[in-house]
Amino acid sequence: MASTIWRLKVGPIGENCYIAESEGKIILIDPGADPEKIDNFVRYKQLKPSLIVLTHGHLDHTAAIPDLFELWGTELPIAIHPEDACYLGKESEETNRLLFEAIRAPSYFRASWKPLPAPEILLIDGTMVPGTSLQVLHTPGHSKGSICLYEPELKAGSYGYEEEGREQGTSCSCIISGDTLFRDGVGRTDGPDSDIYALEASLRKLARFSPDTLVYPGHGPRTTIGRELG
Repeated sequence: MASTIWRLKVGPIGENCYIAESEGKIILIDPGADPEKIDNFVRYKQLKPSLIVLTHGHLDHTAAIPDLFELWGTELPIAIHPEDACYLGKESEETNRLLFEAIRAPSYFRASWKPLPAPEILLIDGTMVPGTSLQVLHTPGHSKGSICLYEPELKAGSYGYEEEGREQGTSCSCIISGDTLFRDGVGRTDGPDSDIYALEASLRKLARFSPDTLVYPGHGPRTTIGRELG
């Protein structure tokens, strides 16, 4: 079945939070900031998220989680690649602090940090996000556990679908790329667990997808595989 994907731009550095409706399940992807904005959107759309999926564990993609759980009065299961699980749970304060010190942004850590729950689900390359049509692509480089999410069939009404010239009923795929690939750029590799050579291999992996595959990045506007890697 096809998915509908919406984008919300959140936080002081313009992180993209995505909400996906896939196989009847609502998935919240990378809720990095502005919990009230996220909450207002899901209430307006009458959506009920049942799972949080993280493309990686960095705080600018996770910081809204504690406040969302407080707003909703419940905790949702969190899914992440095992290599980035250290950014959640007991280790999360130290790993995030070291990251933002390494990239010379300690003030962001101090302003955004709240204790983060441990993940319940570990996402492995080539598997599906549980209960959805989203495929996990392990794309290390920006972090050891960075992933992208591949959706083979978007529904009309998804972010950027009509603007890209698709007509009702035509097929369109997308990759939610986290901080691996952006419009006119790629993920930074100056973090303590970054690896530029791993990132280059991950980009070659993404380049094998169809050139007209939409790319929904972790920051900035959408793009396509062909524009960035063709």
